Amino acid sequence: MMKIAIIGTGGIASAYMQALRWGNANCRFKLQPMAAVNRSEQGNARAVALGIDNVYLDIDVMIEKEQPDGLICSVGATEIVDVMKKLIPYGIPILVEKPPGLNIGETEQLLAMAQSYRTSVMVGFNRRFYSVVEQAKQQIDVSGGLLGMRLDGFERYRMLKEQGYTAEALERLLTTNSIHCIDLIRFYAGDILDVHAFENQFSKEPFNHRYAAMIRTQSNVAVTFQAFWHALGNWSYELYIPDGRISFSNLEKGVYSTRSTQVVELTPQQEDIEAKPGFVRMLEYFANHVVRLKTSYNGKHSLLDAVETMDLIRRLSFSKQ
Repeated sequence: MMKIAIIGTGGIASAYMQALRWGNANCRFKLQPMAAVNRSEQGNARAVALGIDNVYLDIDVMIEKEQPDGLICSVGATEIVDVMKKLIPYGIPILVEKPPGLNIGETEQLLAMAQSYRTSVMVGFNRRFYSVVEQAKQQIDVSGGLLGMRLDGFERYRMLKEQGYTAEALERLLTTNSIHCIDLIRFYAGDILDVHAFENQFSKEPFNHRYAAMIRTQSNVAVTFQAFWHALGNWSYELYIPDGRISFSNLEKGVYSTRSTQVVELTPQQEDIEAKPGFVRMLEYFANHVVRLKTSYNGKHSLLDAVETMDLIRRLSFSKQ
């Protein structure tokens, strides 16, 4: 049994605990969540309520006493970089929530630090691990390849503003939230060759927060991206294949259709029904390919790879950071 410590038991921690219980109970991995660290007693009370008895207010004390085999960093987006800078020097494999930094510069800092300490870091892009996404990729291969892709990355700006999100938090949504769907562009279509992005000349509502681009990948796939935050829309995408199409009305439900067959719904596996979608398979990968490796993981879900997704976000937003 590999010992796991969770750093930050906010809202997403419950999804990790649910997936850990499911994966252990169904013999998918052996990961024991044995400790948690939070910056407050209130946070540690949440950890105890989730079933973690050994709680700490200090990372150094926890690591010295518990000696975990792996760490899950699930703190808030604005805290990730500072917390990761404390964790990386220990050389313990880490699964970190996205985004791994608020801009590409911060992600590159974490990458350089991880490489210096030979620390394995996996970024938790759980949507890559959806069973329906795996089915879509298999259908692309069977059909002869991906011809093109369209992705809508609309944010519910007005609703979030009404819910009390600060102006600063709203401006960060492309990185802190849209990264979920933007990352799928690279996952399906491959690394980016060039981006021809719409440069918005307006900064006042409702004409700000308009994003659109034509993207070409290194595998010569054409991708269109659009996100108009003050219009009505949601996250959705379509994958165009020879004589067919795979459509996701949101990121979790997909259907496959061709000229000669009826529409076929992609069916999620049981782990994506009984736990948060993608989390069991993501943790399974972390156990088998990151924790077991122990040092210098630079694979397809690493910080090295995440730099490319962060760069795509930068190019879509015309940011110089």
